[in-house]
Order: sequence, then C-alpha cells, then structure tokens
Amino acid sequence: MPLIVLSDIHGNLEALRAVLNDAGKAAPGGRIVCLGDIVGYGADPDACVRAVMAAGAVSVQGNHEMGVADPRGKSRFNPQAWDAVVWAKSRLSPQSLGWVAGLPKSLSLDGCRFVHGLPPDEVDTYLFQASTQKVIKAMDDIAEDVCFVGHTHQLRLVSILGGELAGSRLEEGTRVLASGASHIVNTGAVGQPRDGNTKAKYCLFDPATRELTVRFVAYDAETAARKIIASGQPAVFAERLLQNLT
Repeated sequence: MPLIVLSDIHGNLEALRAVLNDAGKAAPGGRIVCLGDIVGYGADPDACVRAVMAAGAVSVQGNHEMGVADPRGKSRFNPQAWDAVVWAKSRLSPQSLGWVAGLPKSLSLDGCRFVHGLPPDEVDTYLFQASTQKVIKAMDDIAEDVCFVGHTHQLRLVSILGGELAGSRLEEGTRVLASGASHIVNTGAVGQPRDGNTKAKYCLFDPATRELTVRFVAYDAETAARKIIASGQPAVFAERLLQNLT
C-alpha cells in the first residue's frame, strides 16, 4: 500500500482538502504521513490541524510547529514569518495546540525516514543549504535509504551512490527509486508552492516497488487567498498563492 506524503500545508484548507480527496482516489487506504508546517501563513491553521488529525495521519514537527510550541525559537524566523507563527498559535484550539506541541522531529516508517528539514532530525535546515558532504553524511548516519523532507516548498530528488551526489528537479509523474542508492525526496508543498506552479503537490511512495509518484492537484487558490486577506495577515501571503495564475 503506498504511503501518502504531504508537506507544508501552511493553513491552506482549500489545498489540503483537494489533496486529501485526490489521495483518497489515487491510493485508497494509504497511510498518510505529514512532514510538518501544517500551520503558518494561511487562514485556517486550526481547521488544517484538525483535518490532518481526522485523516489519521502521522506527522513530524515543522519549523512553524516548533515556533508555536516554543517561543524561544523566535530568533530562527524572519519577522514576517514569526508574526505568522504567533497569529497561527492564537487561532489553535487547546487540543490542536497540544497535538502540534507533541509532534516528533522525525519518524521511521516502512524503511523510510521522514523529517521536515534534513535527516536525521533537523527541523529548520533547508536541503539546499547543506553541503554535499553534510548530505552524504546525513544519509550514511541513518538506517533508511529513502528520506522524505519538505521545508523548501520545491520538488527535488537527491540521490547518493558510491559517495557521489546527484540532484534533479522532480516533475509530475512516476519513477522508480534505484536500489543500492540512497535518496532524499523533497515533496514540495501542499499549501504554498514556490516552484512556478500554483497547484498543490504531494507524493505517493510504494516501499515494496520503490515507485515514487508526484501528483499535482488543482484547488481554489483564489478563495484561499481572499481568506488570508480577510484574516488581516500580510497580502504577500495571499499573493504567493496566485503569483503564477493567468
């Protein structure tokens, strides 16, 4: 049964609902794994947390959940992003806040590692920030040979074979991850893509066949953007959802 891997929902309920609906058809009964940043920027942080919980998903902590859970992390955010963290926290129910605060930094399931930033358990390190040596060591230091990450909001595959690293942009469709190599899969973003395409992105992965499928899902971005404006948050959060629409 494929794993359904989501990341960076960022309070975008319209995108999340569209992805969950699509995943229910593409991989019925599949186990949902969330890579964090369920909250932040979007207008519906509590509804998104509750939807993830209701879907039976397991999740790791994103940097926005880390900020919500511990205000001492303020220095790790730019001022605008920190304001989004504070706003999201103020809208979370006690149940949602408790669930978010209790999320682990990483998970190991079905022979795969799941973390928001970089393996083994770095929450707020971007994949593109890490040196080749650090990425290779990170994969050498874990038992799993496939790791799923988010945080950058951009689809990417990094493969390591024989001490050599190769990276490429992931496109919509299916590919098989080669055996004998280690792979880091950046799943893109459900709720705030930053890759030139405004559709919501998520991945399916079959651990038995090593088939990785990237899915693009259309959703009502205009409604999501209007809700952000109505919430009183900065207009740039809404503009990011619409910047590539024609």
